[in-house]
Amino acid sequence: MTRASPGPRSRTASAVSPGRGPLGPGFDAVALAVGRALLALLGLALLWSIGARVARRFLRFPTPAFVGALLDSPFRRALQPPEEVLAPLGIAPGMTVLELGPGPGTYTIEAARQASPGGRVIAADAQAGMLARLSHKVRRLGITNVELRLADAYHLPLPDQSVDVAFMVTVLAEVPDRERALAEVRRVLRPGGLLGVSEFLPDPDYPRRATVRRWATAVGFQPEREAGGCLWYVLTFRKPGPEGE
Repeated sequence: MTRASPGPRSRTASAVSPGRGPLGPGFDAVALAVGRALLALLGLALLWSIGARVARRFLRFPTPAFVGALLDSPFRRALQPPEEVLAPLGIAPGMTVLELGPGPGTYTIEAARQASPGGRVIAADAQAGMLARLSHKVRRLGITNVELRLADAYHLPLPDQSVDVAFMVTVLAEVPDRERALAEVRRVLRPGGLLGVSEFLPDPDYPRRATVRRWATAVGFQPEREAGGCLWYVLTFRKPGPEGE
């Protein structure tokens, strides 16, 4: 008697063993381990975010200098790219730019490049540790148009109407009196100057866009435009010129 050869369905069933993926048990084990690790990381990140947001309702303080490496990581720059954050500000060669709360300089360096040649970036931070980290980075990269100032948000060591563009990234919500800080920035901006405020969703101090608009308009800034997406945004505000004062 001649034995019939198995059909296509029989060959397919014998090629893949029950309980095993098409790439083999080794691949399945690795995929499972990676999936579990990602879920664990997401869970830890969620717990940290919730805990930090609750704690920040009662405690207000600047981001500690020891976390500067995390703030300046490739992961952070990929999620909130400096070029995209600064694009709406229109920084151009020859401008004087103020960055309030630069931290380790994630956005300072890009602003300095955009202001060159002939321009400068004044980086004002209340923490000497952050400025020391930024100073080291500026020297290492050979950047010569960044000036560091140790100052808080309420007392900027700058003359009135001396800055073309000012910006802050994940800083404003850390300041206890936001409107006072914004009024001080408005003081140093030239008439018609631009302010940029950028926020990052994972930040425990993350404020809604409407909240930032309310703070800025309360001290006389005029809303201009917004950019970004679900993870981050940047809002720009104009200081009125002489005719709008």
